[in-house]
Amino acid sequence: MGAGHDHSHGPDARVSRMIIAAAILTAFFVLELVTALLINSIALLADAGHMLTDLVAMFMGLTAVLLARHGSASAARTYGWHRAEVFTAVANAVLLLGVAGFILFEAVERIGNAPEVPGVPMIVVALAGLIANAIVVLLLRSHSESSLAVKGAYMEVVADTVGSIGVLIAGIVTVTTSWPYADVVVAVLVALWVVPRAVALARA
Repeated sequence: MGAGHDHSHGPDARVSRMIIAAAILTAFFVLELVTALLINSIALLADAGHMLTDLVAMFMGLTAVLLARHGSASAARTYGWHRAEVFTAVANAVLLLGVAGFILFEAVERIGNAPEVPGVPMIVVALAGLIANAIVVLLLRSHSESSLAVKGAYMEVVADTVGSIGVLIAGIVTVTTSWPYADVVVAVLVALWVVPRAVALARA
């Protein structure tokens, strides 16, 4: 009985849940990116960029958990892993800032000449994003307290929910009012939302 309980909450369960979570996030990232390019939505593009950093955090966490499973074998490489972790965090921060900068540039370019972005696809993709995030949160929540690696990935996904909610609001506003700048405004808000997080990540 005890062994079974340990297995359900042990490293193997943690790894399998993180792999499933990574697969869900990857599928949604592809869906969001393709839809953003097809309908010319920078709000979706901003959220897709944020989702990409979630994936990096997820794979970082998965790598940390896999290394931890090797016990003493990985202990000898603790410093090397720490350096890799720091390097990846900085790279992730640069990626976030790059996405934010690109989105803000695109938003400025669209002032006075905002393209018509269909609201329905935005709503559908945003709802899909909220469902995907909810599933991933449920998968990781039970292990987030016992593993810093899992907690980091978990917090990234929770933070990304804000982007999906923003896109959903933009889609609803676009459908109900046909206001062409809903997409642009939400894109700017998502971009500004990730900047302080990127700076904090780089300093960590």
